[in-house]
Amino acid sequence: MKRSNVQEKFAILIPARDESKVIEKLLESIEQQTRKIEMSDVYVVIETKEDPTYKIAKKHGATVFIRRHLELQRKGYALDEIVKEILKQGKHYDAYFIFDADNVIDSHFLEEMTKSYHEGYDIVIGYRNCKNGSDNIISAASCLSFSFLNLLGNKRRIKEGKSVLISGTGFFIRGDVLESWKGFPFHSLTEDYELSIYLCLHQLSSFYNEKAIFYDEHPTNYHTTVLQRTRWIRGFFDSRKEYLPKIKAIPKEKRTKSQKAACVGIIPYVILLSLAGILLLLSISFFLYHVIQESSVLSDLALAATVLLFVYLTLQILTSILLIVDKKLKLSWRMKMKCFFFNPIFLLSYLFCLLRAFTLKEITWQKIDHSQNEMNR
Repeated sequence: MKRSNVQEKFAILIPARDESKVIEKLLESIEQQTRKIEMSDVYVVIETKEDPTYKIAKKHGATVFIRRHLELQRKGYALDEIVKEILKQGKHYDAYFIFDADNVIDSHFLEEMTKSYHEGYDIVIGYRNCKNGSDNIISAASCLSFSFLNLLGNKRRIKEGKSVLISGTGFFIRGDVLESWKGFPFHSLTEDYELSIYLCLHQLSSFYNEKAIFYDEHPTNYHTTVLQRTRWIRGFFDSRKEYLPKIKAIPKEKRTKSQKAACVGIIPYVILLSLAGILLLLSISFFLYHVIQESSVLSDLALAATVLLFVYLTLQILTSILLIVDKKLKLSWRMKMKCFFFNPIFLLSYLFCLLRAFTLKEITWQKIDHSQNEMNR
């Protein structure tokens, strides 16, 4: 149901502990929006007044909220505190936007999202582009993972009438929906995926607005990407463990397209990636066996090399599709060429992250330091 074209009131929520290196660029991008918003409606959430982020946010006129429950160290808890504080003050907003402190938003972002708001959607996510994709091959490959979610994920899902998958930030939640929750009740390792499967369960309407562009900083070292992706994978399965039984309790004939898709999830992708990993390991085993045995049977080694090449070329094809189709992707041509060769290896490393997610006893939320104050040009 479309809403009437009246002046709406928006809030922006920014969890920003120790983010003084990057927060100013986000605040400046909010000030430069074609669809203006009062800076007092921008809420920056920090943990202590001694954090330099405090003075920067105050300088730009943002409302700074200092957390009280510091023992709860996840983004979802920070969002829960600020929403409860806003409701406690009796304030009402038509929509709440959520960003990370390292984000920068395109000058037309709020203008484009306002159009989606008036279409009546409960939750709308924008197009996530890379802020520092050309820094090195790690940040570029990480960026491509979200290109996959943009094009082969959400763009396809809305065409098929399915709910979107929320990844990170850059989205809004309709005010009356968030206020009905009396807070932000998603506190898992991956609060974004938990929200995604919740909206699927409760049939909240959602949309992917690819014209609403925001930029995100990506890790520039492999170790950080492993920590990040391990947390994502564990959070993904933890959320499914909680919500999937509720979806499966719905009779099959009454399930929506989104609910049917949720029952499958990313299992096909995991199977394909696992097969690629198995073929890769078999190929390496073939090679090592012949080295140890000092065998000269070249045909078997040729077979192993062929399997390796097949896996690599298959993932190269996927990479090529992303690089060609996603014309908004903020990567230099030189970096795109590097991705063509390296991204298949990065994709296969998800198998290592998957193994860590299932074998580590405890995976905690760990802060990732951001330092990219300027975007790649």
